[in-house]
Amino acid sequence: MKAHRFAAAAALPLLAGCLATKQDLRTLQTRMDSDRADQNRQIEALITRTQAMLDSLSSQNARMRADVANRLLQIDRQLVQIQSLSGQSQQQIRDLQRQIESRAAEARAAEAEADSTDAATDRPAPPRSSESPTPTRSSGADRGTTAGGTTSGGSTTSRPSTGGSDRGTSSSASTTRPSTSTTTTPPRTTPARPRSGGVGADEAYDAAMGAFRRGSMATARGAFQEFLTIAPDDDRAPDAQFYVGETYTRDPDAAIAAYQRVLERWPRSTRAPAALLRIAKLETARGDRAQARTHLNQLLRTYPRSDEADEARAALERLGTR
Repeated sequence: MKAHRFAAAAALPLLAGCLATKQDLRTLQTRMDSDRADQNRQIEALITRTQAMLDSLSSQNARMRADVANRLLQIDRQLVQIQSLSGQSQQQIRDLQRQIESRAAEARAAEAEADSTDAATDRPAPPRSSESPTPTRSSGADRGTTAGGTTSGGSTTSRPSTGGSDRGTSSSASTTRPSTSTTTTPPRTTPARPRSGGVGADEAYDAAMGAFRRGSMATARGAFQEFLTIAPDDDRAPDAQFYVGETYTRDPDAAIAAYQRVLERWPRSTRAPAALLRIAKLETARGDRAQARTHLNQLLRTYPRSDEADEARAALERLGTR
């Protein structure tokens, strides 16, 4: 009996411990549910903020694309304006060229007229006959002598006059020699010719170089060709023709033809060896090593002291047998 009581007394604390553990579990479960609800609310708030940020970024992206489109449109309009201004500049250059040609024609006409006038003035007077002398209009005194004397039967009779002027008059009237006119002809003036590289040529060359530096190869090519039309004998003409070849970045045949033009028209210019070197490089680039060697050897034979000669020798060594 005592043993049963002792066992029951020992079991009571265990049972109480079990009941307390279940209560703790319920409390823990409640806390977990509360924490989970808080986490869900936080996640929902984070999702809401993220969605708002995405919407803001989307609107900013749309505005940016619209802004970029507007700027591209403005750039297109500016390019159209630039092309229009370039066309106007070329037209002005052509007008200047016509004016220069017209003035040069007028200058040539004036020079020809001056030549004809000088030839008529410098023509010698026909010799006078002693039997029928002809009065000479050389000065006012001569004109007075002619008025004062009369010619009859080949002899000259002077009217009486006062002073030594009579003696001078009689002497000049009795002795008739061919004389030249005392009227001096003004010296012939050579009309000022437009210097090589006039205003129109300078503007064309500067415009071409500006377009070339900007990378506008087609515009630069047209401007260089316009310059060559205006001033084919200008000192910068070999440079202009060389740069025409440089503008053909995607057409090696056209570039080689342009460089060959430099060799044909200006073989003694400093651009000639550079043109040969460019041709050799283009031939090498498209695989024609024999033509490349030919042009390099031509460069070394014709321009052995040029700046491009050393580079030509190095290129020949890379290509192999000459």
